[in-house]
Amino acid sequence: MLTELVITVSLLAAPAASSAPPGLAELSDSAPTANAAAEADMETMLNSLEAPIDLHQVDAFVEAAGELHMQIDYHIALGHVTIATRMDQDGTGVARLTLDQRVLAEQKFVDGKVITESTAFGALTEEEALLLVASVYQVWDHDVVIKALAETRGLLCGLAAGISFLAISAGVIAGCELATSGFGTAACVTLGAGLGKETGAIVHDKCGKAQN
Repeated sequence: MLTELVITVSLLAAPAASSAPPGLAELSDSAPTANAAAEADMETMLNSLEAPIDLHQVDAFVEAAGELHMQIDYHIALGHVTIATRMDQDGTGVARLTLDQRVLAEQKFVDGKVITESTAFGALTEEEALLLVASVYQVWDHDVVIKALAETRGLLCGLAAGISFLAISAGVIAGCELATSGFGTAACVTLGAGLGKETGAIVHDKCGKAQN
């Protein structure tokens, strides 16, 4: 049951703004064409998510007795970020990404399966969306998070990958549509989904190594 679940992400933003990873508008010299641009920009976009950003006051814990609860807190230029998940033994729960108490992405589960999902990244700028998803991608490399994951086995790696897929897909799609008017919704979805899948697999691998 629980091995099929994805996750809950919550982000509480504070003020300020620092340099975000390279924007999608910088990935092409001219208005790109749909599928060709999405494929060409995939590796460049992944590299931008890996450009180091500052993560401050990182804290993490996992509770797996009865109900599963995982939570990661940290601060970036946008504010206070929390990644958390709660799932009961029957696989019922909710996964969320919120910024400044606004829900940006949400998945609800029953019996370990997604029954509803939604995203709302429209209130963010391109730079904010990309900084946020880069932080979600990079926090799994932090020593505090690695230590928390190392004390658990199996399940948490799937959840970590699910959080990253959800947040990065939605954030990249939103940033893409804001930054590249000529890109087109279909190509932005292709880019976002592709990046979400690739980064999710990378996060799963990072988590697995932390547990070994």
